[in-house]
Amino acid sequence: MTTDPKLVVLLVEDDDAIRELTAMILEGDYEVHTARNGDEAEAWLKTGKANLLFTDVRMPGTVSGQELATRHSDMPILVTSGEAKEQHEWVREPMGYLPKPYDRKSLLAAVQRLAA
Repeated sequence: MTTDPKLVVLLVEDDDAIRELTAMILEGDYEVHTARNGDEAEAWLKTGKANLLFTDVRMPGTVSGQELATRHSDMPILVTSGEAKEQHEWVREPMGYLPKPYDRKSLLAAVQRLAA
C-alpha cells in the first residue's frame, strides 16, 4: 500500500508565537517547514522544494513577503498581513490572502483552496 506524499508548506513568519501556532495547526495535514524571514526562506528554497508558500508581508531582513511571492510565483502562494488586502495591490489571483488575526478554520480552508 502506498500513501500519497504530504503537501509541503513553507511558512514564513517573523512572529515566533504566530509561526509556532500556525505550524502546529498545519502539521496535522501537511509537511511544514518554517522560516523567520524572507532571507531564511530563500536559503531553504535553494535546497528544499515546497508545494505552497505561506508568507507574511512585512518581515525583517532583506527579502520581503512581496519579493518572495514575486520570485516564487510558480507555486501556490498564500499571503498574510495585519493590514487590509487593499493595501497590497500586488496580491492578485491566483494568490490567496488571509488577514491577521486568523483562526484554525480559515487557515486550513485557505491552504486547502490553494492546494486543490
